[in-house]
Amino acid sequence: MTTSLAAQLAQIRAHGTNPLDLKAQKKAHSKSLLFDVSHAATQDYDTLFQICYEAYQELCRLDPRFVDFAGNLFSDQSKQEDRTQMTAAQNKQLDGVLEDFMGLLGSRVLLKPALKAMEWLIRRFSVHENNMICFVLTFLPYHTSPTFLTVLSVLPERRPAAFKFLQPYVQSSTNPPRHTIVYTAAHNQAFFNAFNTYTLSISRRKQQYPALLSFWSSVTSEAVALMLDRSRSGRLELQKQNQEDVVLRILPLLADGLSIPHSADLQVGCYMILTVLSSKTKLGESVLTAIMDLVVSNWKSVAHAGLICLIVLAQQKQEIELSKKTFKALVAIDQLSDHLVVLKSNYKVEKLVLGLIIGLLDRLGDGSTERLRTVRVLLEANLLSSDFVAAALSPMLRLTRGIDSLPPTNDAFNTQSTLIDLFRCLAHSEVVGPTVRLALENMDPKTRQYSFELLRTHRILKDEPGMQEENVGMQDTDGQSGTTLFEELVSRIPAQTAFEVSLLSHTESYILPSLSDAFVAACRSPKHLDAFSEISVLRKSLAMAEPLYFSFFVRIWCGTYPIPARVAAIRQLSNYFRAEKLVADVQMLFPYILHAFADPSSQVRRAATELVLVLAQSYNAVDNQSNDQPRLPILGKDQINGQDKKHEEIAWLPWEVAVKFIQDWLLRHVEEFRLESRQISRCLADCLGASAELRDVGNRVQKFKTSVRLSVLTWLCSHVVSTPLYSVKNRLLPTLTSVPKVGQTSTVALLNPLLTATLAQGQEMITTRCAREHVNVLQFIDHVLEIAMPKDREGIKLLQDFISDRHTTTSPLLLVAVFRRLRNVWPLLKSQIQVSLGRIMLDLAASEPSSDDAKTKQKEALDMLRTVKLSTEVLQSLLEDCPSLAQTVLQKPAKRRRTVSPSRVLGIDIRRTNIVLEAIESSATEADAPLLGRLFEVLADLQGYKGCAGTALHYLELLAMNSILSILQSSATVQIQESDVRADLLVDCIRNSSNPQVQQSALLLVSVLAGIAPELILHNVMPIFMFMNSNIVNRTDDYSAHVVKQTMESVIPRVMDSLRKRHKEPLAGVSELLFSFAAAFEHVPSQRRLALYQSMMDLVGVDDYLFALVILLHRKLPNNKSVLQFSTDLLDCYQVETQFQTVERYMTTILDSLEPKPTFSTHLMTRSPLENPMKHTTNMLSHLIMLFGDKRLISKSSRAFTLESSHVDGLRTILSHVMDHVLSISRKFPEQQEGDLPMVDYISTLQSLLENADVQAFCDALKSFEHRLSIRKSEAVAGHNACLGFLPSLATVTQSSVDEVTKRIALTCIDRIVEHFGKKDLAAVIRATNTVISASCLGAASEEMQVTSLLCLSTIVEVLGDEFIPFLPQTLPKTLSLLNNVLEADECSKRLHNAAYSFSSALLLNTPWAIGGPDLDHLLKVSHESADTSLDGDCFAERHATLDLLAKQINPRDCCAALERTWASAMACGPEALKEQLKVFEALIGRLSKSDVCRHSEAFAGLLAMAFDLRRIQFCPRTEESYEDSEVEEVEDVSNNVAMSMIYKVNDKIFRPIFAQLVEWASSPSAKAKIQRQTTLYNFLMHFFDGLKSIVTNYAALIIDECTDILKSAVLTDETSKLLWTKVIQTLQKTFAHDQDGFWQSPTHFRSISEVLLNQIKPAADASLTSNVIPAITELAVASDSPNNHKTINAAILKYTRSDVSAVRLAAVQCQQSLTNRLGEEWLALLPEMLPFISELQEDDDENVERETLRWIKRIEDVLGESLTPMLQ
Repeated sequence: MTTSLAAQLAQIRAHGTNPLDLKAQKKAHSKSLLFDVSHAATQDYDTLFQICYEAYQELCRLDPRFVDFAGNLFSDQSKQEDRTQMTAAQNKQLDGVLEDFMGLLGSRVLLKPALKAMEWLIRRFSVHENNMICFVLTFLPYHTSPTFLTVLSVLPERRPAAFKFLQPYVQSSTNPPRHTIVYTAAHNQAFFNAFNTYTLSISRRKQQYPALLSFWSSVTSEAVALMLDRSRSGRLELQKQNQEDVVLRILPLLADGLSIPHSADLQVGCYMILTVLSSKTKLGESVLTAIMDLVVSNWKSVAHAGLICLIVLAQQKQEIELSKKTFKALVAIDQLSDHLVVLKSNYKVEKLVLGLIIGLLDRLGDGSTERLRTVRVLLEANLLSSDFVAAALSPMLRLTRGIDSLPPTNDAFNTQSTLIDLFRCLAHSEVVGPTVRLALENMDPKTRQYSFELLRTHRILKDEPGMQEENVGMQDTDGQSGTTLFEELVSRIPAQTAFEVSLLSHTESYILPSLSDAFVAACRSPKHLDAFSEISVLRKSLAMAEPLYFSFFVRIWCGTYPIPARVAAIRQLSNYFRAEKLVADVQMLFPYILHAFADPSSQVRRAATELVLVLAQSYNAVDNQSNDQPRLPILGKDQINGQDKKHEEIAWLPWEVAVKFIQDWLLRHVEEFRLESRQISRCLADCLGASAELRDVGNRVQKFKTSVRLSVLTWLCSHVVSTPLYSVKNRLLPTLTSVPKVGQTSTVALLNPLLTATLAQGQEMITTRCAREHVNVLQFIDHVLEIAMPKDREGIKLLQDFISDRHTTTSPLLLVAVFRRLRNVWPLLKSQIQVSLGRIMLDLAASEPSSDDAKTKQKEALDMLRTVKLSTEVLQSLLEDCPSLAQTVLQKPAKRRRTVSPSRVLGIDIRRTNIVLEAIESSATEADAPLLGRLFEVLADLQGYKGCAGTALHYLELLAMNSILSILQSSATVQIQESDVRADLLVDCIRNSSNPQVQQSALLLVSVLAGIAPELILHNVMPIFMFMNSNIVNRTDDYSAHVVKQTMESVIPRVMDSLRKRHKEPLAGVSELLFSFAAAFEHVPSQRRLALYQSMMDLVGVDDYLFALVILLHRKLPNNKSVLQFSTDLLDCYQVETQFQTVERYMTTILDSLEPKPTFSTHLMTRSPLENPMKHTTNMLSHLIMLFGDKRLISKSSRAFTLESSHVDGLRTILSHVMDHVLSISRKFPEQQEGDLPMVDYISTLQSLLENADVQAFCDALKSFEHRLSIRKSEAVAGHNACLGFLPSLATVTQSSVDEVTKRIALTCIDRIVEHFGKKDLAAVIRATNTVISASCLGAASEEMQVTSLLCLSTIVEVLGDEFIPFLPQTLPKTLSLLNNVLEADECSKRLHNAAYSFSSALLLNTPWAIGGPDLDHLLKVSHESADTSLDGDCFAERHATLDLLAKQINPRDCCAALERTWASAMACGPEALKEQLKVFEALIGRLSKSDVCRHSEAFAGLLAMAFDLRRIQFCPRTEESYEDSEVEEVEDVSNNVAMSMIYKVNDKIFRPIFAQLVEWASSPSAKAKIQRQTTLYNFLMHFFDGLKSIVTNYAALIIDECTDILKSAVLTDETSKLLWTKVIQTLQKTFAHDQDGFWQSPTHFRSISEVLLNQIKPAADASLTSNVIPAITELAVASDSPNNHKTINAAILKYTRSDVSAVRLAAVQCQQSLTNRLGEEWLALLPEMLPFISELQEDDDENVERETLRWIKRIEDVLGESLTPMLQ
């Protein structure tokens, strides 16, 4: 039992709070987001609330929703809220408000006002403990920010399970990475639930923001993926169970998220999670359907994102059908197909699209036309593969059969017609047609046959509208409907044809359409096919005599007819040859049989195989006959193209070759052709190629002879050229063009007629024919253009002529294809052809297009010149064609060009030059070095053009230089002719060009030339650097910096080599180079200066010339402050030895410049004759002092001297030279002398100089020492000790030296040493103090010594602190005596005045408790005298600082007593002294806390009484020494402010007795004195009531009686009485205005003041003081909000309207106006009583009264909204 109780108590102790544990409370209070722990622990809630409330107001201005929290979280009451004293229900309600506020704050939590507002929640409501989950999650989206580290620091040690993962990051004070949060969300269910609950609650309250939702969606998605991956371990049943658990945990969350409206980002996040969920696990059909319905439930604003989710979900489903809800949502999306097309590239949309199409077809009812239109749009968008298209077409075909199943309200026939139209449009669509046809081929035969019949039937019905009614009633049976259709189609075929002998003619056949329709219809029945073949117009009996019969079936299987029709056509010929004996050579069929073998349909290829087998037997039978019989005639030899003469161009195979072709090649490979459509092309190429091999049955290798192959090639090419079928051309051309030649015959020569004819046809005919035969027009054109081979001059010439023909009217389609072909063959063309073609391209690219074709030519030509690799010969040719632009500007146009404007000619020439230069830039290589000369000529021409035309062609200049640069950079070994390079042109570009790119390119070119041929550019180096620094280095971009650096690295080393060869001392030449960089200093961007100049100095030589650069910088820019900092930064980049050498050479240069005949310094320090050499050298020394005094140099030198190495001796040697120079210069320039020896050595030097008899040298060195101490402290301990050890020597100097300047400098050195190192040896400082307060220092007669001594004593006080107390009796009286002497002197010494106050301030700051009352009185009195003088500025600031310290440091009681004792002195010294006395009082009050002010309230009240008695003292009686009225008022204003500052810090219990005493005090003296005191009192009360407003209204009860007495007894003719009267009236007005508690509604209070106040109207009117009385009466009426009170006031005022004095009547009317304006209708409730008086006033004798009355009436009418005229009548 004991153990259990102990455990319970331990738990209570651990989880509870102990109100007596102050340390724990202080620690909890110090948790802060903004302040450190020590500062936060000292803050009270009032101060903190003020800081946070201002931030809260800023938030309210940012978002009005924050205003709702003004009454709870940020009310004054919140400062007293204590959660530990609140009930559970109250805490729960407060939690809701806090979480609502933090949710609203989340989007702005990184802003400063938001952090301050959150600070209030932490400090006052402890949200980091009581609302930790919401608090942490508010900041979690910003977990990488520094603010989150502060959040972690305020979290308590006990954290919920959700935030256990933060423990290591709290301890290490680091930000948690994102992957940790994701891992925690996946493995910590508490955190996962809290995170999701928080996000959803924020969204429900409409407080969501993008940062939170994006963070939540990404983290949750990754976490869900990790959960699902983790669930895949274990047995299958366990995996399934784990996945179900994850799904059951996630789906309710997503359902809640998707149900929240107006949160698009949240919905998108839910979609993302759903996508991950569905892709990572296998969900059931019902679950997927439910999820899809959930997705579309509220997706109007995020339909695109939801569509992605639906696509992924639909892909997981097995069933295609969509639910009704999902279907309706999808159909409602605008431009659905566009969304799906966009998504198709990244997602599999087939199942969703198919489900949507099936849904549309299943719901054909009202509006079926619109739905079918949607189906068509979806299918034509090409979103489905062939399998899915087949699945979509199946229900469509079923609907056309079962149309009667539609609702009876529909028109069945119209629906069927629409469906059939849709089916036909899809089948013949260019986009989706091939996919539809492929899908139909893969259907079962019955459906395929039905779809084919449907297409043909619908075509006939549409051609013959009159047959529609007849066919509506047809039975849907194969027999009757097919027979009727076939018979009808046959009846339309002409009985005979008059002239057609072949349907392979190039002219249109009028019988082919009707024949093909009938044949397609006949394909359904063998009987119909037999009947069709016997149609007379085909003349089957003459099939072996004329090609009509065979050509028809060729057109069918080579056309775009259905596969069954194509198969039937081939089989018709197979049947024919089986039945008929071969009596003619039918080789005309062979090319088209090859076409059939290339057909994608395996059925067509199988039928073609049967035909080949039959033909092979027939040819074999004929060939096996007796050789004596003549060979068979060739069918169609003169008729294959009908009446055209094309047959004359066709080559035919000899009988032997034809037999060999079909027997030994076609028959041998027929099985390969049947299996694969592409095999025909490969085998045919092998057959025609020289390496073609055929294997016979015995595996013997046989080769076609060249003559056979040539015959086959010639025959096949001629047929391809002459055939009218573009599909045949398109399929056979790639195979033929792959065979370059057979023997000596080129394939190109055989096919060139086709190329010529195609180029001559133009786009319209080609496009029409290709569209008719369903051939890709682009593919066909490319195949034709492939005829033009690179080695075929004739073919390339055809293409050249085609693109160069100005009058051609071809299409852009053909032009683009020609240019594409030329680009492809360009690398294989011969050089002469490339040159010719390049010139043509240049002419086209530079021309001015006048038509669309010309624009296409220009564009393609330009593109070709930019993309192909141009040889040197071509580039040289193009350069030669570039005109001279300068000559074009100057010369007159020739006669042949007078019709063309000069500007147009110039534009063409510029364009030509531009194109050529661009081509060279992109193609230049090492081999193009011969172009350099011509390119420099072009650059010179461009410079000449700029001089002639006044305009620069920067881009062309840039291209020319970049072309040269490309050639030079292609190889370092490129050979350059000296005559080709013109460096002067590059200098001109750098100097004169305003384009930075041109300048940069010129510099790069110079740098490259410097590496390849430096002798060509060395004589132009100085101009290059001069213009480079003035034009380029001021660029801020990285590329300009790179260019400058590269130029320096290439040129400067070679310049230095040249200078060394020509001069023994190249400083003269180098100075010119350095001067150009010094002149460019201000133009170089500050961030690049150091790197640029360091790089330059590394190239020039740091050890030799760094000093020269520093001098030149100072000489060039003596007033630029950044030069000094830059110089020190530049020196710091190098070793200490280099820096010392630089300083030493710098000083050497200065000394050389001081010689009568300077030597080397003249190169660096040239001066004008009017320049003062001493002033110049002084400036140089100032620069040197800062260089040698750099802290980094001192640090480096200190480290160097501590290392025992060989460098130390060298450094000592250099330093000895420097010291010699310093001492040499110091005699002429002592004020500039500065050394940088180590402090120990430096002081040793001073000691030796002190022993020397040369006093002047010691004084100079001491000045240097003092300056050194004033700018820095020594960092070495030895230096500290050396300085402290030097104090006795300095003290000796101050005592023994006869030179006052030396003594003063020594005293200043003591001051500096004590300031920097005094804390290390207080005994040495005490000894030095005795010296400072001695007669030779502080007691000296010299004012300068006194000032220096006081300043030194101020420093000593700061160092010694309490140890200085023994010296107070000697120093403080002496200081105040000196201050008295200064103030009494005729000419006041400001320096001594300020030094005395500085010493006093030091005493007050460090030893305030040691200053007694007499000293305080003395100090205050002296300050009064100082305030009464004319001292201002620094003196005023020093005095005020001292007095402020007095108020803040001295004990309050002692300070108050001193102020009281010296009050008379302050008053005697004038108002300024008195105001300063009050300021000290005010500072004293401001320093104290409320409790301290209350403790000393009596003393403070006494001081206030003395301040309030000033008016009585000064004016009773008034003398010549009395203050002016304005001065008294100024002092009283200060007194009022002091009183108010005290009142703010006391409570009512303390102040009410003081207030009563003040009122009584003001009434006690004689009458005259009483008025003065009352005037001061009511002046204060006016501020009192106006400042504290309604809080102190009840204090008016203490002054009502006195106010009535004053108002009754006031004599307004007396100025003193009138002033008091005015103050009383104004005070009453303030009390009336701020009455919010109904104080003046009390009858007692109202009656006591109203009568007296209203009676003041008459005397005020007489004294013209109504401006005071009327507002007071108005405010009284407002405050006494009562009808009876208003009636009383109104009656009294109306009485005055009948006064005999017009001024009184006028005042009464004005008072009524004021009351009407202020109270409105509330006051006009008394209008009936006013009307008689208003009527009288309208006829008043005084014009002013009458005018004001009219204004009053007008105001009444405005308020009432009606006229008073009827009432006044």
